[in-house]
Parts: sequence; C-alpha cells; structure tokens
Amino acid sequence: MTTCIELIVYLEPSAEFKHQVEHFLDSCKTKYGPTTANKYGCHITMTGFFNVDTEDDEMRVKQLLDASLKDLHKASPPSPQVERKSLLARNKTTQEPIHLLLPISVSEDFHVAMENLSRKCASIATLRLKKINHISLAYWDEPEATQEQQEHWRLAVAEQGLFENIQHDADMYFGGVKDPLYWDVVLYQRAQKGSLVGESHVFRELGRWRV
Repeated sequence: MTTCIELIVYLEPSAEFKHQVEHFLDSCKTKYGPTTANKYGCHITMTGFFNVDTEDDEMRVKQLLDASLKDLHKASPPSPQVERKSLLARNKTTQEPIHLLLPISVSEDFHVAMENLSRKCASIATLRLKKINHISLAYWDEPEATQEQQEHWRLAVAEQGLFENIQHDADMYFGGVKDPLYWDVVLYQRAQKGSLVGESHVFRELGRWRV
C-alpha cells in the first residue's frame, strides 16, 4: 500500500506577530473552548493540502516552489498587509456567523507565483490554490466531533454569541499589535492529522523562503 505525502504551502508573518496570534488563539481556547482554528495556529493558506507519492516528488515540489518564489522576488511586490479589525463572515442564506478572520491583502504577484507553481507541478500533484486573504481566528470544521460536541458548538454560536464575543476580544487585542517585520512562504508536510476536537495537526517544515 502506497502512503501519500501530504503537503501544504503557507504564507507566515514574522515570528513575533505569529506568536501573538497563537497566544490569542490559545487564550480563546481556554476561555471559550477549542475551534478548528486551534488545529493550525497562525497561517495564511496559499494552497490547500495536496498529495505527492514519493520523496523525490516532494523534493521536486520544493525545487519548483523555490523557482516560483525567485520570480516573485524579482517582481519586488509590496509586503502583505494585515487589517487590525477582524471580519465576521456569515452564511449567505441563514446569516449565521461561520468564520472569524483577520483580513490580509497581498499583491497579485503572489497569486501569479502560485499559479506558476501549480502549472509546473501538474504532472506530480494537483494544487488547490487559495485566495491568500485571511488569518483564521475561529471557525468549525469538525467531521469527527461527537453529536454532543456538535450540539455544544451550535448552542454556543446561536445562543451564547460565541463569535461576537471572540470578535470583541480580537479587536481589543489586535489593535495594539505591531505590523509583521517580514513574511515567509513555508512548505510543510502534515506529519500527523489531528482528528479530534482540539487536537492540533503536526507539521514538519520542509522549506522556508523570505518574501
């Protein structure tokens, strides 16, 4: 049986900013209970998870990402920008809150770099390119949750104002956080999947590039 290697590409802010986001996520987990955002920590997805079959393919992805980011560096794009005021996304039909996030804006050059990577990787992997536009602060995507856990989440959102409470805390907290000093693109392997509610995924860093 062949075991696929599961990879993902993130855009990450400088260590200090990242640690401040993760401190906020940890404090919310303690205060309100876990959300799916706690599984990942601070990140901005550039791709979804994708699979390669061999370590040679993994190395090839790393080489192709390196080449795409060299082209990005030549374009000298402006640094990504983080909004200090959080955004609460709602279900278009029910208007129920579903995702609290910090908006991020990046230059089109970042999207071009990822499109180039996707095209070059087409023979070994299918990449799902992302919008590169937010840091998740709270949401719920827990297919392995028990019925009791699902009901607890539903009540917390519908009757206890969970998202609104976290949003209030976020706007107070991030109003005093300084801009990231730099940004990195990072290639990770998901070494262990956190299936249970509150269980973090385990990632192994394969490459990091300053952008």
